[in-house]
Amino acid sequence: MTVVRYIFKPLPWVCIAFLVATFFSTNVLANVPELLAQGDSARLMGDYSLAEKAYAKALAKEPDNYRILKSLAEVKVVLEKYGDAKPLAEKILSREVTLQKKVKVFMQGQSDPLEAELVDETVVAPGGGKTNMKNYLDTEVKNKVSYYRLFFLKSGKMELIPKNEVRIEYIGIPRLDHEMVQELYAKIQMKLIDAAGKVTAVEMVPIEGGCFKMGSDKNGPLEQPVHEVCVSSFQIEKYEVTQKSFQPIMGTNPSRFVSADLPVESVTWQEANSYCKKVGKRLPTEAEWEFAARGGTTTKFYWGDTFDPSKGNFCDAKCDLNIRLAGASDGYKHTAPVGSFPPNPPGLYDMSGNVAEWVADWMHEGYYIISPKDNPLGPKRTNTENLRGGANEKVIRGGSWETGQETLRSSWRKALLTDYRIEGLGFRCAADI
Repeated sequence: MTVVRYIFKPLPWVCIAFLVATFFSTNVLANVPELLAQGDSARLMGDYSLAEKAYAKALAKEPDNYRILKSLAEVKVVLEKYGDAKPLAEKILSREVTLQKKVKVFMQGQSDPLEAELVDETVVAPGGGKTNMKNYLDTEVKNKVSYYRLFFLKSGKMELIPKNEVRIEYIGIPRLDHEMVQELYAKIQMKLIDAAGKVTAVEMVPIEGGCFKMGSDKNGPLEQPVHEVCVSSFQIEKYEVTQKSFQPIMGTNPSRFVSADLPVESVTWQEANSYCKKVGKRLPTEAEWEFAARGGTTTKFYWGDTFDPSKGNFCDAKCDLNIRLAGASDGYKHTAPVGSFPPNPPGLYDMSGNVAEWVADWMHEGYYIISPKDNPLGPKRTNTENLRGGANEKVIRGGSWETGQETLRSSWRKALLTDYRIEGLGFRCAADI
């Protein structure tokens, strides 16, 4: 009987898979610097799945290490795992922003950490012998040692420290990295909005027509004189237009602070007007807006004459701008999810604060003097060819997270050029009944 022997010749990809499995099985106990190096190397070679595994193992060992969090979030985005990347980015952005890459250095045999600036974490030098402050890689040397280059704040000295002799703990996050993660987070949020699918119906609030005193004699000239205005019944959106509504319709999202339930901001008047038209609505007139904002009230704010920081989103103590109101807090540093504050009498949210809102009217400083009583539409443009001049600014109302408390008054008004973008400016739509 003839015995036929089959000689198994593994295919190249099988060999690679075996080597990868062996590589990770033999590195289960690898320390964080080694795992980071593995992840960085795999990422450099374009093997993002392998990099993801290495970074995930490193993060399990040091869950607060922003370097690992950032690397893993970036890899998750490449792999289109946006839901996984979001909490990683949020954890990074919650950290204190620093000017330097500061770390605590835990040396072997020492109980108290030393504070240092991490200048470089990719220094590779031959094992043994002298080292200097330059990066180099000697391919002829087999036993290489990986170092951190650290500037110790107390001693004022720069030193190379072998990675296997120390553990570092990051303090805060450098400003440049923070900005990079902010951009990454915006991309993640927009991808998640896209994945959410169809736009849900936006609730409209019917406003019964009537007459009211528009403007204020107690504030600036733009709000004077107080004059009687009557508007017909109309309906207006209950909330400011959100990004989850705007992005699918317009195919873009200009917002600085990106999230599905935040109001869309940094929109031009043309974009706001176009959106309303595309959804079968229109921008409210200025008279309609103030009538709806007041909701039958005649006080400075819809809730009364005394400012209440719990009623709207304005530049509070957390605001970075120099107009912030120290000692007052509305709970948000920037924009808030729509509907986060109490509604006004008709049941409309964020008519005071969060983002200021474009309306349909052109601005003219003397218009309140000549305004018609019934359904005023604002002044006509006097310069139809040049966007920058001749009643070619559109009115904005309502105040925002980046403006002072006075802008939340029902009569407050301002105007901006139609192509103006700012992260405190959004809109809501209206429609006839």
